[in-house]
Amino acid sequence: MTFVVEPRLREIIEQITPHLADMPAPTVRHPPADPAARDAWFADVTRERARQQARMSEAAGRPSAGAGVDVTEVRIPVTGECGWAGCGDCSAGAINAIVHRPIGVRAAPAYLHFHGGGFWVGGGLDVLRGNAAVHGARARELGVVVIDVDYRMAPDHKFPLPVEDCYAALNWVAANAEHLGVDPARLAVGGGSAGGALTAAVALMSRDRGGPPLSAQVLTIPATDSGCNTGSMHRFAEGYVMTRQNALEMWDMYLASPADAHNPYASPMHAPSLRGLPPTLVILGDYDLLRDEGSAYARRLVDEGVTVTVRRLPQAHGAELPENGPETERLINGFLTTNLLRPS
Repeated sequence: MTFVVEPRLREIIEQITPHLADMPAPTVRHPPADPAARDAWFADVTRERARQQARMSEAAGRPSAGAGVDVTEVRIPVTGECGWAGCGDCSAGAINAIVHRPIGVRAAPAYLHFHGGGFWVGGGLDVLRGNAAVHGARARELGVVVIDVDYRMAPDHKFPLPVEDCYAALNWVAANAEHLGVDPARLAVGGGSAGGALTAAVALMSRDRGGPPLSAQVLTIPATDSGCNTGSMHRFAEGYVMTRQNALEMWDMYLASPADAHNPYASPMHAPSLRGLPPTLVILGDYDLLRDEGSAYARRLVDEGVTVTVRRLPQAHGAELPENGPETERLINGFLTTNLLRPS
């Protein structure tokens, strides 16, 4: 923690770090070729993810979305399979999402949120339910329909399945706008860390494929470059909660092959052009190993004509000062108010 000057942040990092030992990524990150070993691997990954998500759910508790917000759990059709007969999501051909709708509001803007967690944890309905207070507050205060998307996760569901799920969710919201009480001309996407990578990729997909037009994208401490070779990646490689080794493991779990590392829908920094993307908010951490790649992505957006707002906060990846959480939400709400709440 050589570079951390805030004493309180130092204490928070020291408190969080010991808990990481009980949250290891899978040692084997690609399915074995042997059929029996392969089935066992899929089952082990599923059990370990469930264990970690149960701990995350217990820590988050069961907050309420609050008065004035209707909360509905929905299923969104998706395509593609991981190849394991025991996978419930693939066999069902659908993923979960939680819709937070302000009561009495019609033709509202919609904000799709893609969770972080290294592409492999952070989802599951119980964990997503723990976000009810944050999403409910945004829905109520802004009059926005917030959809929290539970995409299929690596390493059992490798690229491109997770990002295709997120893009399918965007298309589903647009196609079901009337039923959801949503204005399909006012859609935004956002997420943090791995969710930031998915957000940036969905924005690229929608532009490239002629998908639903986006009014805004929110990238919070985003992963944008699978190379893991920036200055901050090395400067904060150890001792700042998330490590460079964690980042390398994350990408190894997510990518199906080395060639995927250069696919812009996996690693958005490799997109040949960022022109035509929506106004973007980028929130970075002073001591975050992903800081420099997020900053570089923001610079590219600006250079290619995109309207960009960048904010930096004193935080590491996985540790922040108590006031940073509310400040992040204020930044997001202010940005969405400017870019999403205008009449269509």
